[in-house]
Amino acid sequence: MKQPSIAPAYAFLYPILCEAARSKGYALAMHGTLQRDLDVIAVPWTEDAVSTDDLVAAIKQACDGFIFGAPEDPNDVGAPYVSPAHRPHGRLAWSIYITDRVYIDLSVMPRLPACKDAG
Repeated sequence: MKQPSIAPAYAFLYPILCEAARSKGYALAMHGTLQRDLDVIAVPWTEDAVSTDDLVAAIKQACDGFIFGAPEDPNDVGAPYVSPAHRPHGRLAWSIYITDRVYIDLSVMPRLPACKDAG
């Protein structure tokens, strides 16, 4: 028999994460297969979107997650990396763990200065 899929747990978690992101001025979108991790991307959506640090803290709190290697984290197990990772187009990425094998791959697009209407 195959191992059970973690996908239903990730699907259950998604609305909780959306609410945390929305409360900080971000829209959250899910992508990927949900087989290994929960891939989500956060996009600043309002003029008052908070810093990435504040967003990550809200997401961590919403799922009671932790980041391996973060000095302030009691679950630090000395992983060889500390988030965020730098990705194309200014995106920053964090792996937020719920257990040692269940985690959220959170990518956050950068906030940009307000645009003026061209019209």
